[in-house]
Amino acid sequence: MKAAGFDQRVSLQSRSIVKDDFGQDTITWVDVCTVWAQVQAVRGREFFAAAQVQQEQTVKVRIRYRAGVLTTWRLVWLGQPHDITGVIPVGRNDMLEIMCMAGVKDGR
Repeated sequence: MKAAGFDQRVSLQSRSIVKDDFGQDTITWVDVCTVWAQVQAVRGREFFAAAQVQQEQTVKVRIRYRAGVLTTWRLVWLGQPHDITGVIPVGRNDMLEIMCMAGVKDGR
């Protein structure tokens, strides 16, 4: 594995639910780590939903192997949060391939 292709910085974040002053649950995101990555855009699309134009982007991110990465986490690349949709080990635990989606969210 060559380090030359890992030229982007990404942050992995886990979800934390805390109660606010009114006793309501609030979702906050906590940085787990920031790592070097290789990011490749896979596809993007625009569509019309909820009476407005929406957009969605799918990206593939490769990082050095790291145990414990979950699909309930999110990845932040270029300041934009991406939902993690899949985590695939590559080789003999050399790398992780993380499939992510940005765009339409479920209120996060």
